[in-house]
Amino acid sequence: MAAKEKESVKRKSPSSGGDKQPYDKNFKKKQKSIDENKEGLSSSALKRQVRKDRQSTRKHADSVAEAKTLWNKLRLKTNTKKDTEDLMDKVMTLIHGKVKEIALQHDASRVVQAAIQFGNDKQRKEILTEICKSEGSLAEMAKIQYAHFCCLKLIKYCARDDASIKMIVKSFKGEMPKLAVHGVGARVLESLFLNLPPKQTAPLKQEFYGPHFSLFVKDLSGVPTLKSNIETATTETQKKSAIDFVQAILNKGMAKSFYGYTYFQQLFAEYVDVVDPSEIRMISSTIADHSIHLLSTRVGTRVVAACASYGTPKDRKRICKSLKGYTTSSLQHRDAYLALLRLIQVTDDTVSIQKSVLNEILTKPTKENDAESTMNNAILDVALSDTGSKLFLMLLVKDVETRLKYFDPYERSILEPIATIKENGSEVPTSKKDPETRRNELLKHIKDPLIEACTENVRELLNSLPGARVLKEVYASAPSEKLAEAIVDVCVASLDDATNANAGKKKEAKEDEILYSVFESPIGHRSIKNLILCDEESTKPFVSKLLVDRLGKRLPEIVGSNRGAFVAAALCKVPSVKDAVKKTFNSKKKDIEAKSKSKGSTAGYAALLKEMSS
Repeated sequence: MAAKEKESVKRKSPSSGGDKQPYDKNFKKKQKSIDENKEGLSSSALKRQVRKDRQSTRKHADSVAEAKTLWNKLRLKTNTKKDTEDLMDKVMTLIHGKVKEIALQHDASRVVQAAIQFGNDKQRKEILTEICKSEGSLAEMAKIQYAHFCCLKLIKYCARDDASIKMIVKSFKGEMPKLAVHGVGARVLESLFLNLPPKQTAPLKQEFYGPHFSLFVKDLSGVPTLKSNIETATTETQKKSAIDFVQAILNKGMAKSFYGYTYFQQLFAEYVDVVDPSEIRMISSTIADHSIHLLSTRVGTRVVAACASYGTPKDRKRICKSLKGYTTSSLQHRDAYLALLRLIQVTDDTVSIQKSVLNEILTKPTKENDAESTMNNAILDVALSDTGSKLFLMLLVKDVETRLKYFDPYERSILEPIATIKENGSEVPTSKKDPETRRNELLKHIKDPLIEACTENVRELLNSLPGARVLKEVYASAPSEKLAEAIVDVCVASLDDATNANAGKKKEAKEDEILYSVFESPIGHRSIKNLILCDEESTKPFVSKLLVDRLGKRLPEIVGSNRGAFVAAALCKVPSVKDAVKKTFNSKKKDIEAKSKSKGSTAGYAALLKEMSS
């Protein structure tokens, strides 16, 4: 009986004088739903009615409702040019004078976006002019979740008109430091710097270096950077304030994980270029876990490379962990490979590099129903890559000067300097291990699989510039008879294939109907020539000996072309085979002399005649 009385008390209303019932925040909504259900309306109909009632109370409700109907028609792919023009005229009439208010509404913002996308240049300029009437309106919209999409559309579609660009830049003036660290505004800034010309956005970029530099610099010659502003600063206080201002933006951006934005990476690269290594070391621990996001651009790669150079061993280990699973793709990326090479170059823990980086390259991914499993070899993919192959070249080439020839000046600026940091008043290298010891340890781990991959894929490597470089250095650093046999097999087979395919063909045959041997290939003949030149000072000239022995009396077939003559000239330089080669070609000397005087390219024949007479 007591339980029933307790239950009845709980059911009493607060106004009835009984105990206070528990608060239910959805009580009114539930009561309204019950009342309306009594009228016989379905749940979906009720939702539509509630939404309609709510939208009817908003500003410009009638115009927005009609504009949304037109938007549904405007975005159809079946519309003709005339249909789009007619619909756009109606939309512009409806939104005229109230573009900004409509753009701020979450469901109506798409109408303005469509007007910018499907409108003509005049209509886009009209929308932009209306938004930019009040100072900073575009920058204000850039901070709002739904309105910022309109800003992105305006930047994208108005980037070809100088007058529109000036309006956009003027509207963003004075707002850059705030937008740079704003969760929504950062997306607009990214689009701004990617789509608009750098010269036009230079005044906006200048704001990243502090109020002094943005207010008192009148004429900007070129695109400003932190370094250029520091160089023009008149006092140390100004220099420090510029660095501190950039550092504050970077700290806020890192807290919000803005590592993927290009403008943020650019600012980061400018910062690490001017600060002391100790400052770079301080931020390395924060960046390490986000390295993979920075490697999308060249400037981001510079940041990761700097952190690898001046960071602690623990930081480098975390960078390796961040790149786990992306080693092969990073090595084949146009920019990311440099950071990976620098990381390998400065990390003392070679076992960690072997496990996290090299082992991923040594893995052979398998594909179902794929007969040519060697084509899936990760080593081959990296070796054939113009950027990835430089990892193998860095480990294979012992001589420093020869190694640097494979890298351009920009790559050397990142890979060549010895990283040092000041400790107890003296400069100390951040890497303790001897570079040659490190190179040998890493090469030992990858050497055998690399030789095997080269042996199995000679044809692909010979016909690729980066692949040929790797093949040459593998052969030069570890002369192998097995590898030499694979190389000569491909040479002889290509000569046989070309001879058989071209047999009986008329001289008038079209260029694309003729099959060329590796000795006549633009890349192949150079690859063979460089391999032969490796035998010039070698005690084990496997390739040259095998090539001469296998071809025998067919050796003169090589000089059927000017490119082949370069290969023959290289054979004449190898001491162990030069006498036999010269004797073979002396019987064809008149033909070679005649070809050297004929029209077209004759440098190869001239080089061969010179070697024959020496």
